[in-house]
Amino acid sequence: MVRFRIFTVLLVGTLITCNVADETDQSNLAICTTKVKPDRPTQLMIEKVQSAWAAIDPLQAEYVFNTKRADLLEKKMESMEPGADRNLVVYDYGIELLRAGQTEKAIEVFENFNNFFKDKFFINKDKILLEFKKQLAISYMRKGEQDNCILNHNDESCIIPLSPKAQHINREGSSKAIEYLMECLEMDPFDFENQYLLNIAYMTLGGYPDDVPEEFLIPQSYFDQHNFPKFHDIAGALGVDVNHMSGGVCLDDFNNDGYLDIMVSSWGYQDQIRYFENDRMGGFIDKTSATGLLGVTGGLNLKHADYNNDGYLDFIILRGSWLENNGKIPNSLIRNNGDGTFTDVTMEAGVFSEQPTQTAIWEDFNLDGWLDLFIANESSDKGVFNCELYMNNTDGTFTNQTQKAGIAATGYFKGVDSGDLNNDGYPDLYLSNFNGQNLLYFNQGAETGVEFKLAPDSLNVSEPIQSFSTWIFDYNNDGFEDIFVSAYSDVERSSANIFMANLRLLEDPRVEKRTPKLYKNNGDGTFTNVSHEMGLNEPLSTMGCNFGDLDNDGYLDFYAATGDPSYISIVPNKMYRNVEGKTFEDVTFSGGFGHIQKGHAVGFGDLDMDGDQDIYAVMGGAYEGDNFRNLLFENPIGNQNNWINIQLEGRTCNRSAIGARITATIDEGGSTRQVHLTVGSGASFGGNSLMAEMGLGKAGSIQKLEIIWPNKARTRSVFNEVAVNQVVKITEGNSAIEPTGLTALTFTKTVHTHQHE
Repeated sequence: MVRFRIFTVLLVGTLITCNVADETDQSNLAICTTKVKPDRPTQLMIEKVQSAWAAIDPLQAEYVFNTKRADLLEKKMESMEPGADRNLVVYDYGIELLRAGQTEKAIEVFENFNNFFKDKFFINKDKILLEFKKQLAISYMRKGEQDNCILNHNDESCIIPLSPKAQHINREGSSKAIEYLMECLEMDPFDFENQYLLNIAYMTLGGYPDDVPEEFLIPQSYFDQHNFPKFHDIAGALGVDVNHMSGGVCLDDFNNDGYLDIMVSSWGYQDQIRYFENDRMGGFIDKTSATGLLGVTGGLNLKHADYNNDGYLDFIILRGSWLENNGKIPNSLIRNNGDGTFTDVTMEAGVFSEQPTQTAIWEDFNLDGWLDLFIANESSDKGVFNCELYMNNTDGTFTNQTQKAGIAATGYFKGVDSGDLNNDGYPDLYLSNFNGQNLLYFNQGAETGVEFKLAPDSLNVSEPIQSFSTWIFDYNNDGFEDIFVSAYSDVERSSANIFMANLRLLEDPRVEKRTPKLYKNNGDGTFTNVSHEMGLNEPLSTMGCNFGDLDNDGYLDFYAATGDPSYISIVPNKMYRNVEGKTFEDVTFSGGFGHIQKGHAVGFGDLDMDGDQDIYAVMGGAYEGDNFRNLLFENPIGNQNNWINIQLEGRTCNRSAIGARITATIDEGGSTRQVHLTVGSGASFGGNSLMAEMGLGKAGSIQKLEIIWPNKARTRSVFNEVAVNQVVKITEGNSAIEPTGLTALTFTKTVHTHQHE
């Protein structure tokens, strides 16, 4: 939140079969299933995590403890005499109230400030009054969101351009916001943030575009797209619209019935991990209370895999991100016990760590058949935290071999992904660095252990500056994996500011530096930045993200969940469709994806097993009061194109088959082409299903289906003339494709009641 100094100082639900009335009250999680208390190892880690949170001084941690910070500031004010110093504390108190979700109290503070100072004479009066009015506009905008988009939530809330259904019933918040925004723009007509908020405020009242002054109007043509079917949010109808802050997600089959479940987290230190199990009847059951995970909280990101090769998917919770030296919150490695319960095995497995992070990757780096774990941590001038490469000992434990493997670089890493970029069979590493150059490490394929070598700067894969989410995929189906990395807004300019600067076509170098980068793999050890020629020339301020094939044409599309902590930054999440590997077209608004609440982890997965991928997105921001309901976009495209879903099971390679390369050779009306896919959970800030869900275009069959298994021998399985539109299982070493018997479900959508938290 940008602030200005006064007098030269800075101013500035009911589920399908059970009821969860309040997601913050753990006792309510036991209503639908038997309550299973955490076992001893899990309870010990719960205590360690809570102890680490308790050790943080609330006044030294900007993004957390907003309520505690407000309380401390209120006490401080009581002991201070009237004057400039107290004014600063009162103003900061108002900011913390807003961040804590106590919006009406924040409005009262800013109104009092505005009324007190508007008749006074002092240096920089205009700038100070402008700041008061801007904070009032932001506060009233948030009040409008709370009163309407959260309390009176529906499936079109906060998705722009707003439909009549999404317009505000309670008009006070946006009406007052418009009043203050217009006053601000009279004082400074070139404030892009205020211009942007004015357009959104008028949308909420049905006054866009007619009532927006022409000089501030976002052209209606910006939203004109007529080339993609509209997706609808059904999270509320299925009771999986968890209402918390930012967090992680894993879409996958945790109980081995073949259908995909949902594991979701939020980074709030009291926010309960939630597990929704697919009931195979078109709905989900909240099984959290039966899992032994009650009391397991927090986690900005999750990453899942079967690390111990027992046939059940496990996951890691990543904690401490953004908190720098205060972020010494332990991660949690959660083992799936195979009986519906989970155990925190962080200590037992040897991966206990107290370093701030939000990003990690599971991969078999030495191809011994067991998944290893790489965690990229966040170093800053307040503390150096090395990355961690935990090699799997094949007995349920890990050994830290980071330095031995040649990974010595530190950075403020916000993303990491792995892929075989030089097609030598060994997975490489790409690290997205918020405070410096991005780094590419090539895996040297050592016979014993593992060894990485830092790629030279001459490869030119180090941008953008302040980069964030990243992934590795084959966007053009040429058999060579490419690198995508997106940027973030900067500390001086919010994502709303950058959005408007780009919209106004201003020559601003900071805009160009924050466009995403797509590095095409040339197949000869070099890469070419093809972002602009592929249509990726708009800053995205990406936080969470992921990729998948929305229309089953065999080319991978992607969803960028946007936003930064500021309440100003309510910019649309963006969806890009891959057009035959030749360009990406923006289908955000035609597809109904333009949600303006903060977006974080994203998962693509065929939740109803009908052959097309649905999307689960974790919403909400960094501050305590910036909660929002998670989304589940049902794919409406159906079987316009053909597809195949493949469950892979490794035997000599890792059981999850992470890193397996799949190639489908198909014939579409006499034209032969290949579709390539690598098994994994997708982007650095998201959790796709590990099931290989492949679009096949108009192909009537797969001429040849080839799997290269991730082991040292690079063994291959080849199948000819494979039928399309089916869910199958392929086990490494088996000569036949196994039918799974899984059939399509129809989502059971009902009206659910909710309680605001």
